[in-house]
Amino acid sequence: MKVAVAGLVGYAVVVYFLLSSTPLRWPDALFLAALIELLPVLAVMQVDVARDLTVERVQAYVTSAVTILILGVLSLALGSRLVGMEGMGLRIELERVAYMMSWGAAVLVLGAATLWFFLVLRKMGGWEESRLVRELLPVTRREKGLYAGLSLCAGFGEELAYRGYAIPAVIVAGGSAPVALALTSAAFAVLHSYQGVLGVARTAVVGVIMGAVFLHTGSLWPLIVAHVVIDLAVGFVFADKLMS
Repeated sequence: MKVAVAGLVGYAVVVYFLLSSTPLRWPDALFLAALIELLPVLAVMQVDVARDLTVERVQAYVTSAVTILILGVLSLALGSRLVGMEGMGLRIELERVAYMMSWGAAVLVLGAATLWFFLVLRKMGGWEESRLVRELLPVTRREKGLYAGLSLCAGFGEELAYRGYAIPAVIVAGGSAPVALALTSAAFAVLHSYQGVLGVARTAVVGVIMGAVFLHTGSLWPLIVAHVVIDLAVGFVFADKLMS
């Protein structure tokens, strides 16, 4: 209850600050504050609520996919008005396809290296992956199909929200690129609190990598592809290692 109250108060404070001290209009202030403060707080609360509950994978996949898609649609609608499709990194330039593919491959390599590093770190420390992560990994054929769909939704929705929208919005609000990178990566990491402390740290590193590539290339497409592939790899390639 205290966390919920603190989260709502913090959300109101962030919204007030954005409206009173930045050029953002109220729809962007409300949504950006939700991405960087309210949703991460709700994610922490969700972990506490689910601590003693049995995870229903199918329901979790479907509700998560719908929620992420809603975030993605809202991000696209607000971001296209705030900074335009190009500012969100959604412009497709055929002459830069090879360049974007090379950056997508680089993100994949760095993402896989991050996953492997934290697997080794967990093994060296004798720590287990969080219960929620282990219970959310797909088992049946149906679950694997739904998990693949969730991975696609996450690749589009989360990248639209936390890289395509949130980073430019923080910059429009007056923050520097490094501040935008740090703030959005931290919020993105806490949003994955169900993965435990190591999982949050792991997600923070991946978030920094993706945010830095977005700022460097100005394109969201390599990150969307890399995000989808990384999520699929977690569910289908690294699953046994995460379960062990």
